[in-house]
Amino acid sequence: MGLSHLEEMPRSIDKVSMHNQDSSSTAPASVEILIEGMHCGSCVALVEETLIEHDGVSQATVDLDAGKATIGYDPAVVEVATLAAAIQEAGYAATPAG
Repeated sequence: MGLSHLEEMPRSIDKVSMHNQDSSSTAPASVEILIEGMHCGSCVALVEETLIEHDGVSQATVDLDAGKATIGYDPAVVEVATLAAAIQEAGYAATPAG
């Protein structure tokens, strides 16, 4: 491994730091959405990909056995109703928990 890899590292860190400074001052939020109709790992992958594609979503974890998605998001950028609608458009029933 050459030094070029190490020389690139600080620039990557700077880009991440700059991105975080430019982001909204809204505190990140987390929501659970109950999902019906998933049957396999492919279903899980589809729902996770569908969620993570939305601006404002920082993470999405889908639990097949529990039938739910846990989503980290910025409420100033995306609403929970929009996330539930995206899951529904992917072909699953979706209801925010709580």
